[in-house]
Amino acid sequence: MDLKAAVERYREVMKGFGQPMPLSRFGLPKKEIEAMVAGWDEDYHLHRHFVLLPAPQAGSGDTGAETSYSINGFSCTAIVFRESIRHVLE
Repeated sequence: MDLKAAVERYREVMKGFGQPMPLSRFGLPKKEIEAMVAGWDEDYHLHRHFVLLPAPQAGSGDTGAETSYSINGFSCTAIVFRESIRHVLE
């Protein structure tokens, strides 16, 4: 999935920007999501337009129901795209 399609999927699911979307909602295999998001995370120009939310720590009281993904060595469960990503896609 390219970035444009991923942002479209995010907006379809979240109805806008600024809300956390579980990475699983991209609907791709886990390894594919990890590789895709890791590539964005490594790109300085893209990295500032989204936030990855960490997986809950054990014993934090969170049920941990969402799948955890390894993104460049960090355990994450969700992504938040900032509206500024639109400028990258133009």
